[in-house]
Amino acid sequence: MCPAAMATLAHPDGELGWSRAAASEGIFEIISSNASYSLPSIIAAAPQGHPFFLQLYVNSNRSKTVELLRRARSLGIKAIFVTVDAPVPGKREADERAAQDVVIKSEISGSESSKDNKGSGLGRLMGQYIDKSLNWEDLKWIREESSVPIVLKGVQTVEDVKLAVEHGVDGVMLSNHGGRSLDGAQASILILLEVRKRFPEAFQHLEIFIDGGFERGSDILKAIALGATAVGIARPFLYSLVYGQKGVEHLSQILKDELETSLRLAGLTSLDQATPDLVNTLDVDYLVPSGGAESCPMSSMRAKL
Repeated sequence: MCPAAMATLAHPDGELGWSRAAASEGIFEIISSNASYSLPSIIAAAPQGHPFFLQLYVNSNRSKTVELLRRARSLGIKAIFVTVDAPVPGKREADERAAQDVVIKSEISGSESSKDNKGSGLGRLMGQYIDKSLNWEDLKWIREESSVPIVLKGVQTVEDVKLAVEHGVDGVMLSNHGGRSLDGAQASILILLEVRKRFPEAFQHLEIFIDGGFERGSDILKAIALGATAVGIARPFLYSLVYGQKGVEHLSQILKDELETSLRLAGLTSLDQATPDLVNTLDVDYLVPSGGAESCPMSSMRAKL
């Protein structure tokens, strides 16, 4: 269950309903840094011992991030998913047009969304605290303060997967932020194919998670067959939350049923048996880069504005 900010916009129970549903369905939840409820209350909503991960936007006020990481550690968070694909909010015109008459605040990050002369500030104003200077060297202090596995969320190139291995992170989540940041970013599944093609060693060194556009159990099977450790889903769960905890549980059961049916129709009895040869990728192989960008001499003519 991937992070989605301000779940109370879908239902008053918000992330509490998500947590209860995740626990009852046996799936793990990545708690958003911009969740509606506090971290302790979200964790307490599930039975003791249920695993939670935390999605982290590094705050430009580093002391606040250190405080959050220490709190997460004390609450038993199992891993930190550091978001690296959104140093600034994307141009979200639908958000700006959304009717918003009240101030919306996250209990974890403390960020607020209100309406200004550009329209609703969902995303745009709530993301102002995010540190734009985040770099590879920051992983050291994040790891020290959290003392749990670190996963980079939002990796979109093979080159960054290689750097992730070099910097000793525990995993990456191949993600384009659901297409909500840079709308021309390539699909996550293509990034997974590129990793298989250009850096297959990654699967020996990293847990490789993936999200973005997965809506069916058959989609999950394809990603697992191609080497993904796990598949993340956010918006469908957010939509189902409109019906509260029962809605989220119902969606989970639909996905499980579709996944089980797909396994059986493929002649498999376990996800462990899913291998890359199960997926015919010929129609999209031409979209997968075979190497680095070709050097191209710049034109001597440059625009002068």
